[in-house]
Amino acid sequence: MDNYVKIANEYQRKFFGNIPHRLIFANLICGLVSLLMSISGFYRFSSLFILLAGVCSYLNGKSYRQQHPKPETTNQFESFADMTSFAVAPVILVHSLKNWSFLLIVAFISFPFAGAYRIVKLNPKSTNDYVLGLPLPAAGIVVALLAFFSLVSPIIMIILSLLMSTSLEIPKP
Repeated sequence: MDNYVKIANEYQRKFFGNIPHRLIFANLICGLVSLLMSISGFYRFSSLFILLAGVCSYLNGKSYRQQHPKPETTNQFESFADMTSFAVAPVILVHSLKNWSFLLIVAFISFPFAGAYRIVKLNPKSTNDYVLGLPLPAAGIVVALLAFFSLVSPIIMIILSLLMSTSLEIPKP
């Protein structure tokens, strides 16, 4: 009987222990599919895949809060997935929707740069109670929601970029 319990516990550890990693993969896949949807002209689907990536990122964060500490390689992979889903995909989506302008070029450069800055500089300084600056997934989701309803503007993206780069303390959900 002990052998069956041991096997069941091992199976449970392997399956449920990998859920955070699977959510990171799902986040990345949603970001990549969003890019393909934008390039193919399916803008609303692109927005929906960014939103779905947000759900995966949220669930990943919840599952990792129960496991301390998070491995460094996991942090790096999660950062890569977040950059793809919440910085690059929204910028390509907005680029596909809008005509080129000076403000769009500024937004096109500042949004992913601010997202990368936030991940590298501000994420390590965050605590269990609050984060510094607007989280990249939140900014990407705002852009995706606005793009879904064709309300996005480069000015909003620039404001979101500034909010991501500030040291403003925002409580964690």
